[in-house]
Amino acid sequence: MSGILKPFYMEPARHLYRLMTDRWYRDYFFLASRLSPVPRYQERTFGFREWVLSVPDCASLLSAFREIFVERIYEFKTDKREPYIVDLGANIGLSVLFFKSIYPDAEIDAFEADPQIYRHLVKNVHGNGHGDVRLFNKAAWHINTVLKFQTEGADGGRVADIRDGGCIEVEAIDIHEFIGERHVDFLKVDIEGAEVDVISGCSGILNHVDCLFVEYHSVSQKEQRLDELLAVLRSSGFRYHIHSMLESKKPFLQKARILDYDMLLNIFAWKE
Repeated sequence: MSGILKPFYMEPARHLYRLMTDRWYRDYFFLASRLSPVPRYQERTFGFREWVLSVPDCASLLSAFREIFVERIYEFKTDKREPYIVDLGANIGLSVLFFKSIYPDAEIDAFEADPQIYRHLVKNVHGNGHGDVRLFNKAAWHINTVLKFQTEGADGGRVADIRDGGCIEVEAIDIHEFIGERHVDFLKVDIEGAEVDVISGCSGILNHVDCLFVEYHSVSQKEQRLDELLAVLRSSGFRYHIHSMLESKKPFLQKARILDYDMLLNIFAWKE
C-alpha cells in the first residue's frame, strides 16, 4: 500500500478497533454525543457507569475525560496496595476517580482552590462512595497565606495577577509543610501557572516523591520559567518526559495560544 493512501486506511481501522476493544474509548464518544451540544458553562448532573457526575462545563469535562480515562496520562505502577497520592488542582474530581479506579485503597489528599468547582469535587468524590479521600478547598502554594484567585467557571481558575480584576480571595497552603517527611507515591500538579512556585517551594521534599506529573503553563507576555522547573526536577533526581499540548507548525510566523497561554506542557517525572 502506498505511503499516501496508508493513513486514510489505518486511522478508520484503528478507530473501529478501539471502539470494539477499549470501553473508555467507547464511553468518551458516548459522552461526546450526549454532551457536545450543551452550551459552555451550564451545570449538568447525570448518571454515568457507576457514578453520578456533577459538572460545571461539559466541554472541559470531555477534554479532561479523554486525557484521564482514555489516554490515561496519570497511570503509574506501584507494588503498594495503598499508595499515597497528592492531587494539586483536582478540579471536579475526575483524576481522583481515576486513581481510585486503579488503586481502590489509595490514600489521597486532593486540593481545589475554586469554591464553586470544589462543590462539584465533593459531589463527585464523596458522593460516589470515596469518603476516605481528604478534600481541601485551598490553593496549593509555597507559603500559608491568602491569595487573589481568578475564577473561570470550569478548569481554568488560577492564582491571579495583582492587575487582574474580578477576583476572589482563597486560602492557600504551604505544600512543603503539608507533605513534610511523608513518602508520596504520586504527586499531581495542575494548578494553572502556579506550578513553578509550588515545585520550587517543594524542592526540599521531592526526594520523597516517586512519580510527579506537572502541567506547565507559559503565560504570554510574562517571563518563561520552564528552565527553573526542570532544574528543580533534575536536582531532585528525576528523569522526565515532556508532551506538548499546544503546538504551532510555524512558531516564528504563527503563535499558538489558548487563553493567554503560549505554551502548555505535560511533564512526566520519575525516579530510576
